[in-house]
Amino acid sequence: MKKSLLFLLTIVTVAMFASCSGDKKSGSDASEENIEGVKYENSDFGYSVVLPEGFEQQNNDAEMEKSRGGKLFLADGCMIDMTASEMNYIGDMTPEKSIDQSIEMAKAFSEGADIKKIDDISYVSKSQDDFGLRAHYECQKNGKKYMVDVTYPADKKEQFDKVVETIVKSYKVK
Repeated sequence: MKKSLLFLLTIVTVAMFASCSGDKKSGSDASEENIEGVKYENSDFGYSVVLPEGFEQQNNDAEMEKSRGGKLFLADGCMIDMTASEMNYIGDMTPEKSIDQSIEMAKAFSEGADIKKIDDISYVSKSQDDFGLRAHYECQKNGKKYMVDVTYPADKKEQFDKVVETIVKSYKVK
């Protein structure tokens, strides 16, 4: 039941959220000088991220990229799904409050998850389920929510934990 709820939460979260910005000291503000790989840029949502060599884009449809706010990449059993969307905050909701709520939801639905709040507007969560290891990076800023979901096999934990680290460090929002 919890696995079904986690899957549903992931789907709902991906559909609902988007936002992050480059003036905080999070992955969105890290220097790219020491990060090697292929840079993906999304001009519609104003963000970029560096992916290690070898990841292949799966959706080359411009309309799909625009509607999802990102792309899907695959390599060696690892899937990276980048999305972005507009946020419609209600009442006194702020990016900081929304991130705190997202963290609380992740704690409630991901038993044993390793959740690290990076700053007031972003966090990363790592957990394991029947499909393998999952990492979720989320950042909110300027009325947008940016998310990267990485799914990878448990036997490649060390290799793909480094991929997640690269993504978080290189994520930039204009």
